[in-house]
Amino acid sequence: MRLLKTEAIVLKNNSIGETDKMATLFTKNYGKLRAVAKGARRSKSRFVNAIRPFMVANYVIFEGQNYYYIDQWELIESHKNIEKDLVKFSVASYISETVNKILEENQKSEKLYQFLKHSFKAVDELQIDPLIFIASYNLKLVSLLGYMPQLDNCIVCGKREDLKYFSNSCGGVVCTICKNKCFDARPLHEVALKAIKYFFKGDYEKLQNIKVSGVIKEEVDKIITAYMKEHLEIELKSKDFIDKLQNM
Repeated sequence: MRLLKTEAIVLKNNSIGETDKMATLFTKNYGKLRAVAKGARRSKSRFVNAIRPFMVANYVIFEGQNYYYIDQWELIESHKNIEKDLVKFSVASYISETVNKILEENQKSEKLYQFLKHSFKAVDELQIDPLIFIASYNLKLVSLLGYMPQLDNCIVCGKREDLKYFSNSCGGVVCTICKNKCFDARPLHEVALKAIKYFFKGDYEKLQNIKVSGVIKEEVDKIITAYMKEHLEIELKSKDFIDKLQNM
């Protein structure tokens, strides 16, 4: 019987059978895997709080005939503020969904694991506009995955001035002269480009007090969301819920 000991982040869980739950874990040592918490749906079970979404814990997991099973667990971080705040919960759900869809089973990434852990901690502890936080998170994520768009010079000719368009297919900013060479080039406001650069380079802590107009914020959100869809090829249901919250 294979026994695994590892720190892990809970990406999501779902009920199976009448008493059990299945957790999707991003483990520090073994990548993404799914493990059953026996009896977790029972209020008196020792696993009732073992696989709450977004928590970080140390787990002892053993490999059964068909599934992994959680044998022991010890809490590291519960992120209680996320649980109590609908906006924070929606942002954390978005973060979790992106990582879950990007990772294959058993795929390991120490850098991505630490980035996810840091991002959840920031959501829990900081007060940041959700669209700004997600924009910053998305840019940091695509950079980590090797898909960072070119932001400093025209992706076609290399020119550093007159960067007034953005193209998903070409992979970054485009100057006025080259805009027709990228079929999906869309206008990009100068302030929006500055915001994108700041969101990418700035630590989460620096985003708490930043002031961005609603128009620029929405433009940045649309550009980065479309870029994520183009290059990571993922559809994110949790983003729709965040958009609805913004319009309430």
